[in-house]
Amino acid sequence: AWRSDVTCSSSTDGVYGRLACVRPDSDLATVTIASASRRVVFVADGSSWAGRNFRRGARDILLRNGVEAAWIDGELSHGTRFKLVLFDDDGTVWPADWEGVQRAVAVYHPNVVAKIAKHWDAVRNTSWEELEAASGQSFAELEPMTEERYLEAEDTPAAARWFLASTLSLNKLFLGTGYTSDGHSKDASDASPEFFAANRPLKAVHPSQIIDLDP
Repeated sequence: AWRSDVTCSSSTDGVYGRLACVRPDSDLATVTIASASRRVVFVADGSSWAGRNFRRGARDILLRNGVEAAWIDGELSHGTRFKLVLFDDDGTVWPADWEGVQRAVAVYHPNVVAKIAKHWDAVRNTSWEELEAASGQSFAELEPMTEERYLEAEDTPAAARWFLASTLSLNKLFLGTGYTSDGHSKDASDASPEFFAANRPLKAVHPSQIIDLDP
């Protein structure tokens, strides 16, 4: 464990982390802890990494935190490596509940705040499946909804929800409670708190805070 370049601590307070995927063609000088197109990312706190995720492989951790198996297996089949990246709270970390989602949009996507404002109630209280049905097509068939595309898109709750999925990675398993969901477990104790944090270059994190994981 660490606390700074000059002190060392075993405390998990104020420590956060996430798995970064490093593809075979990645340039380590420019790779970020999540896709460079994402301004904000999901992270877990230090207690989660020292507890429910401790000594688990990358695939198991990702599944337990709501990442779809098809995506994980596709990455592993192409030689992607996963690294646990740990860092101290730098003031950009807050709970990933629905209030946190609205804050993330305001901070990282201010251009869409006015357009999405009228849809928050529907987005929070309408299921993924209902919004897909209202749009007349599966979200999986759509191109990613960038900020620019959203500003030109239909002014509907479905478009707003797909924007959040595309930019904040709020997939159909996201509950807005501030806790992870894998879509299967009924045991609340199997969930862990989830947070938002600013995306950052891997090279900005001290090497001692980057841990290679088994698949």
